[in-house]
Amino acid sequence: VDGVPLWIEWAPGPVPVPPAGDIINDGKDGCKHVLVEPPEDKKRRRIIDRLAKYVAQEGHPFEQVVMEREAPDGTFSFLFQHDSAENVYYRWRTFAFSQGDNFKVWKTETFRICEGGAWWRPPPCEAAAERKARSTNFSSGPMLKA
Repeated sequence: VDGVPLWIEWAPGPVPVPPAGDIINDGKDGCKHVLVEPPEDKKRRRIIDRLAKYVAQEGHPFEQVVMEREAPDGTFSFLFQHDSAENVYYRWRTFAFSQGDNFKVWKTETFRICEGGAWWRPPPCEAAAERKARSTNFSSGPMLKA
């Protein structure tokens, strides 16, 4: 990104999943584990998703402009509250959009943004779960008798 090499490592197997609590230190491998949880408030989630999409497209200067124009306790307060659940979700969402994910479908594998960095665990993708629930092995057409 901007002439700086970016290393992304996908976990070869299941990485230990931390309990819901956003960022924890794991004494076993010495790495942080970040568990991403989407906001429960749908309106708040939409705001975060849209800003993350714009920042992924326009870059960090766009985020800086938003932070300069907004109050730390306003609509974009999550930008100022580092390591809050909403900020963690926003940082993951921005990264996910920059990797080609979209509003409905995203990668759910555990990953690292940089070598030696924290392991990030995205939330389950609701669209994939919906597709799986709808698919069956049966034809939707009328049954024909032989």
